Amino acid sequence: MSFNYGEVIEVQPEGESSEIRKRNAFIRREIVANFCVGKNPPLVTVCFQAYNHLEDQTKMAIHALLQYTQNVDYELILIDNGSTDGTLEFFRSIPYEKKRIFHVRENRGALAGYIAAKNSAGGEFIRGRYVSFVPGDVIVTKDWLKNLVTCMESDSRIGMVVPVANYTSNHQKITLPFSNYEEMQEVAAAHNISNPKKWEECLRVIPTTSLLRSSLRKLYELDHAFYYNFSDDDLSFTYRRLGYRLMICRDTFVYHAEGSTMTGEDYQLDIQTGREIFRRKYFGIDPWDDTRLDAELRDKCLSFVPVRKEHRILGIDIRCGADLLHFKNGLRGVGFEPVKLSALVQDAKYWQDLQTVCDEEVFCRSQRDFSETLRGRTYDYIILGEPLCNYEEPQAMLEMMRDHLSLGGRMTGRVEKDGEVFVLERNA
Repeated sequence: MSFNYGEVIEVQPEGESSEIRKRNAFIRREIVANFCVGKNPPLVTVCFQAYNHLEDQTKMAIHALLQYTQNVDYELILIDNGSTDGTLEFFRSIPYEKKRIFHVRENRGALAGYIAAKNSAGGEFIRGRYVSFVPGDVIVTKDWLKNLVTCMESDSRIGMVVPVANYTSNHQKITLPFSNYEEMQEVAAAHNISNPKKWEECLRVIPTTSLLRSSLRKLYELDHAFYYNFSDDDLSFTYRRLGYRLMICRDTFVYHAEGSTMTGEDYQLDIQTGREIFRRKYFGIDPWDDTRLDAELRDKCLSFVPVRKEHRILGIDIRCGADLLHFKNGLRGVGFEPVKLSALVQDAKYWQDLQTVCDEEVFCRSQRDFSETLRGRTYDYIILGEPLCNYEEPQAMLEMMRDHLSLGGRMTGRVEKDGEVFVLERNA
């Protein structure tokens, strides 16, 4: 790229500008992000990148993308990242009017390919209000994008939305009965019925494919300190700490081919390195230990849910709050709203992330101050995030917490780290 120093470049911002100061922070970001995206921008920019695998992945993925991305205004960005198997010619032949093709001459990895394509396009690379990244090993299904957009547009605070898949992690995996491509599309079509009760807010999401607000992508795209692992965790934490919500759409299924772009010693080394980088960046927060949820706590505690005007939940030493959100999602899923979340922790490093999760108070106190801190407060559910045996005088701890349960309220946790789940109910 060459520059002509001294040349005057005329610039005319496009997009809405009136009364921008009167809008909230989320809307202002949307408006400013769309100042320079050209005329008639689409609602969604779908970005698809390929490196070889034309016959065994790319053709099928593109066929599904064109067939099942309906009722959404989208443009298609196609990145050929140095393929040698005719991928570029195939991209040229794709019968879609709103497509842009980028040919990266030399493959230096998926990230380098994306950055090279983006830099060549300048400010008009992502023109849609939302952007979706579809990897070459993902096959989309009926109404996938329409469902994700429906969730995204339900709340201006939602920043990223992901579907469930057959091969993924982070409790985003589901199993559907199929044995071939046709059956997969058939059962997916039956599954993909938009249902707000199946939208779950989470601490972090794994984007097998994803839908993001372009304003967020332009604000913070990635940290190059991460090579492969934990870059998704970093995005999740960054967006959530900016005040945005991260959602899993359990009403939307996509197919993800099994396999990994990294294997063996390189993969394990990258996990170790990335995990340590994350800990340092987030001042001791561990991307696995501090975001892991204990699904059995909810399963046993919510076996029976009484009807209440609202459900108030307190998490004690709940780390970053994954179990709090898991309880909230469970109650919402069976029609109980509103659900109000609070937290009481001893370690201050969790305070900021709990603020992004909780609707009500987040306290940081030592155990000896628990009783005074909670004076006059009662909750319908109390979740103990640490094993009971870790506390001074465990029996006294249980009795004190019982006093802060509402009538019929329940407390759950584990006595020991890998011990049985207990459920304590207050009946009088």
